[in-house]
Amino acid sequence: MDEQELNSLLICEIENQHIDYRLGDWNNQVAWVSPLLGLGGYEIYARPFDHAHELSHIINHDNYRSGDCDTTNPNESRAHREAILLLWDMFEKQGGDYSNFNLFIEITGCPYDFAFNIISKEFREMHEAINEIFEDEIKVKINKQELHEYIVDYISYFDVIETVNVYAFLDQYNLSYNLFNMAEKEFQQLLEEG
Repeated sequence: MDEQELNSLLICEIENQHIDYRLGDWNNQVAWVSPLLGLGGYEIYARPFDHAHELSHIINHDNYRSGDCDTTNPNESRAHREAILLLWDMFEKQGGDYSNFNLFIEITGCPYDFAFNIISKEFREMHEAINEIFEDEIKVKINKQELHEYIVDYISYFDVIETVNVYAFLDQYNLSYNLFNMAEKEFQQLLEEG
């Protein structure tokens, strides 16, 4: 998807929100909307980021301005963030990824530093969540394998085994008592096979 297609898609979405969104010369405003009045406009050089920003204002029912310079208005920061996330989601659905970040900036017109901070934070959170999900599973696999090797080594010292003191085994190999149940099951399996 190129910039022109993205602009068209976003303009259609704004119009689907019952906003009369018109091309024109808007006195140095690249794009603007007034959800309360159902009006909006954009200049010829408006980028996808500008349209997505205005779409965020519509979705959040932002009906007021705090002045001519809205940089301190929290609605503006939220609209920037949501516009970047919306455009990033669309970019990913089209096959884009983090290795194409510069292409994303080129196509969408997002402010580079702001987009980089938001996208990298989202990526970091996703990466941490994935690691957290699989971390326990990986630890269990490693613990089971190591535990199996320790138990085989422990058993090899005995000619005949009638009973096993699992706590003595854990102490001998400096293992946590949290592994008691896992060790007990492993001993049972190995001794039943033998």
